Amino acid sequence: MPKHTENALTDRKILNAKSKDKQYKIFDGKGLFVLIHPNGSKYFRWEYKFEGKRKTLALGVYPETTLKHARDERLEARKLVHEGSDPVKVRRKIKSEKKLVLKAEQGLDQLSFENVAMEWWKRQSLNQTEKHAREARRSLENHVFPHIGFKRVDEITTKEVKVLLLDLEAQGKGETAHRVQQRLRSVFQYAIMQEWTDRNPASDLHKLLNPVKKQQMKALPLKEFPNYLQRLDEDNLELHLVTRTALKLIVMLFVRTRELIEAKWEEIDLESATWRIPAERMKLRVEHLVPLPKQALFLLQDLKIITGGSEFVFPGDRNPKQPMSNNTLLYGGIYRMGLRSRATIHGFRSLASSILNESGKWNPDAIERQLAHSEKDQVRAAYNRAKYLDERRMMMQWYADHLDKLQLKAK
Repeated sequence: MPKHTENALTDRKILNAKSKDKQYKIFDGKGLFVLIHPNGSKYFRWEYKFEGKRKTLALGVYPETTLKHARDERLEARKLVHEGSDPVKVRRKIKSEKKLVLKAEQGLDQLSFENVAMEWWKRQSLNQTEKHAREARRSLENHVFPHIGFKRVDEITTKEVKVLLLDLEAQGKGETAHRVQQRLRSVFQYAIMQEWTDRNPASDLHKLLNPVKKQQMKALPLKEFPNYLQRLDEDNLELHLVTRTALKLIVMLFVRTRELIEAKWEEIDLESATWRIPAERMKLRVEHLVPLPKQALFLLQDLKIITGGSEFVFPGDRNPKQPMSNNTLLYGGIYRMGLRSRATIHGFRSLASSILNESGKWNPDAIERQLAHSEKDQVRAAYNRAKYLDERRMMMQWYADHLDKLQLKAK
């Protein structure tokens, strides 16, 4: 830990400290410093060593927390360390105990933020995959309920929500802070519609957070696509037939990874050449139809000889009662082919979208429907599902034929 003169900071120094392109620290001494973010936010932090590990304790946001208060908090925290207690764990315990006391005092208040948020979550989870619903709940339980879960939803202030979000960002959890803000905004909006509160203290707080750069899913460059298709058929690649078939189908049918690897034989009708993916496995919780081109039918017919005794089209190697893992496709397929830095499985969806749209042969709505992208107008969505099925069947056959032609161009 760098050594600095004790009490080196003043309110004026903190106030005059300007933001820079990257976050930086100004030190007060004995581990106390102010962390200054590019957006101008300033956080008191105390760095200390406990049981051989360096740790950081959040002491508050400036100017809501004064310099004097931060120093007092540091002094109390140092005493805990000397007594053999970790200040971070002590604080968590105190917060948990306070929450229990407040809950006991208030009783089971139906308008507590936690109760309102869980009611919102139950409704939302009906339209989400199990994975997304679980992530949303865990986010609320870990980052929100310990701070404001016990308070009545109509008593929570913008300042309280702001401190919660900025503290998450200061911990280096910028993307988490944005997601929490979106969920908070939705919970408060739900409370407004139920007439439990008349304001949304989280509505505009995303503007205070640093923007998060979105990482695009890498799509294989089109010029490399023919060679990739050719390599999938090479014997020296040493790919298991089940993995090889999965990689071929995920390119040909451009479905999401989970939709493919958890496919069951009961979902696939080889006679009508249709794969019906149930709503619970779809990102938007809406049943999805995948017309199967003849090339896909040939692959599935051959595969059924091997895996037809299993519930799953692509059973796991170690446990055939479970589906193939995502890692099998990544490490056993994409990475083995040397594409670790140049492509992701999801990128094949982007590639299919580009090829189909640029061909000019297909209605953009039919392409979007086959990609199972969201449709804001639910009536229009239902209409499109029926209207474009015939076109999608022709489109899927055209795309499979197009892949065959690309493969012939491989060097």
